[in-house]
Amino acid sequence: MAKFDKKLAAILSKCHVITDQQRDEALAESEKNNASLTQVLIDKKFCDEDTLITAVAEEMSYYPVNLAKVEASAEALEVLTEEQARNYQVLPIAKMGKMLTLAIANPFDVLILDDVKLITHCEIIPVLTTETAIKKAIERAFKKNADVQGELSEATALLGQQFGTDLAPTGTQEDEEDENSGPIIKLGNRIIEDAYLQGASDIHIEPAEDRVYVRYRIDGILKDQLQLPKASHRALISRIKIMSDLNISERRLPQDGRIVYKKFNSKFDLDLRVSTAPMNHGEKVCARILDKTKSCLPLDKLGFSPYNLEMYRQLINAPYGMVLHCGPTGSGKSMTLYAALNEINTPEVNISTAEEPIEYTLPRLNQMGMQKQIGLTFANALRCFLRQDPDIILVGEIRDKETAEIAIEAALTGHLLFSTLHTNDAPTTLPRFSEMGIEPFMVSTCLLCVCAQRLLRRVCTCKQEDNPRPEEAVLMRRAKDDAPVGRLMRPAGCPRCSGTGYKGRTGIHELLRNNDELKTLINKGAHAEEVKVAARVGGMRTLFEDAMEKVKAGITTLPEALGTARPDDT
Repeated sequence: MAKFDKKLAAILSKCHVITDQQRDEALAESEKNNASLTQVLIDKKFCDEDTLITAVAEEMSYYPVNLAKVEASAEALEVLTEEQARNYQVLPIAKMGKMLTLAIANPFDVLILDDVKLITHCEIIPVLTTETAIKKAIERAFKKNADVQGELSEATALLGQQFGTDLAPTGTQEDEEDENSGPIIKLGNRIIEDAYLQGASDIHIEPAEDRVYVRYRIDGILKDQLQLPKASHRALISRIKIMSDLNISERRLPQDGRIVYKKFNSKFDLDLRVSTAPMNHGEKVCARILDKTKSCLPLDKLGFSPYNLEMYRQLINAPYGMVLHCGPTGSGKSMTLYAALNEINTPEVNISTAEEPIEYTLPRLNQMGMQKQIGLTFANALRCFLRQDPDIILVGEIRDKETAEIAIEAALTGHLLFSTLHTNDAPTTLPRFSEMGIEPFMVSTCLLCVCAQRLLRRVCTCKQEDNPRPEEAVLMRRAKDDAPVGRLMRPAGCPRCSGTGYKGRTGIHELLRNNDELKTLINKGAHAEEVKVAARVGGMRTLFEDAMEKVKAGITTLPEALGTARPDDT
């Protein structure tokens, strides 16, 4: 230490931070009282801490750092124990890949850097501070980190307890969870597994001012799952980014990535579509769970009424034409399209699909995932398919005029084409093509049907029967069907449905079948209301009518139906 003090004193004197007299006086007192030279200089007010660090850092070509204003990351603190940090008088403050930013107080002892490099297996980027600042920062950082890690471990254990042995490791994967894995790694894995086992479609990790909220979307409704300490936010987001192969240093711009999650056993074969967004309290993550191993449900399990199911099956077995599905994100369009393709998929037909992303993998389907960054778009995929001798084509979404024109051309030239549009109901889909600049006669010629759909939550088996209130009976009579207004089901709540009263979802559908009258209206550019009136005369049942049918059958509740299909849809 005496050798270090003399070198430090020489630098400060050389840089005119202290005088020669102050240097000699401070060295003498430091040696006499066995005290730190930096502390003696500061106590005697020969110089302040910032000036001292800046002068030495400039002379030694290091960056100075004020540890009182720096928060060490949880990931960095994991590479050294508190005892090691105290022994070497160093503090890891940031880690990116194999690069470790290390605060040091003794820039003259190169053996310290060599030892830390061997222990951490990282390349060291040293920054300079004082011995006193290091001691205070070590105590503060490791105590806070221990508290945070404890909370994270508790949260991880809580998720594991909910499903017992379902989350016990039985296999291997990169970053496999073991006794040496950090709490952040364990927590990231647990969140994905817990969300999957609860049947969630999306995971939201949302930072607030003082907490981090983890929410799952289950049966279309967001549900709070965990509250984590704010100090865990950056480490958890970085963990998700690493799993998604995203840039962990970029926090100012949105990023999109993908996690291929293979964990423990074959049923955990998941794809997660990950999106990050910079918010006012930090980055938010949303991960859509795509379980490609999930079996495709048959059409008769998707909620089609017998009337709509019979009509839809006739239409999808047509030799050519265009079948469109519309509805908002998360309305079950993809599941219905896959079920339709699965039903008509035989060795005699060639089916090609263009998807973004590929959500389910079905046998004998030629599935192509879109990659806009290299120019592989829906339009380009369609052009390719038309040279691949197709019988049936699925285009994930018609977004622009170019894709619409090629899709219509395919439907007009002897191919059966399936696709989706983002519109609210079936009649408004037809004017949407005019907005894209497509000639109405081309649409009317190739269109087979438009199927609008939504998803309703099923009432759980804990449901209770009740008589409808007068205003409820009035609403239900507005649905022009033959089913009488009987007793209604009310949600009760039980452990099976986590107290919500609902478990699982079913579809409601509005199936517009093209006919001669509709073709005339489309060709003259009729408004959606005119198309709707003609479609209902032709046998179309609205979303509201289909929803009321499921209410009367006891499949769902009236509030759930009214929250999805408006009464004025009739």
